[in-house]
Amino acid sequence: MRLLAALSISALAACTPPPAPAPVTYTADFERNFVARCEAEGASAALCNCTWDRIETEIPPGDFTALESLPAVERDAHPLLAQINGYRAACQASLAPPPEQVPAP
Repeated sequence: MRLLAALSISALAACTPPPAPAPVTYTADFERNFVARCEAEGASAALCNCTWDRIETEIPPGDFTALESLPAVERDAHPLLAQINGYRAACQASLAPPPEQVPAP
């Protein structure tokens, strides 16, 4: 009887699907590396942080990781990079000082 119970449990365990892999999440290293590279290209910390905030909110970490692992030629032509550049442009516009008001004559 015990052997039958043990075999039944073993059979059930063999039929149980493996647990799903843990989702990829952004870590502090992702942000630190992105901001450091962005600033090394001459952008301000505010612009880099704003851009990162948009990436973190709108791009799944697995997609960002896949983009980063592409060879440079493929990465430069990838639509996700164009999306990130759009975030950067939007951040730059939002961080720009308002135009000076010229007094009316």
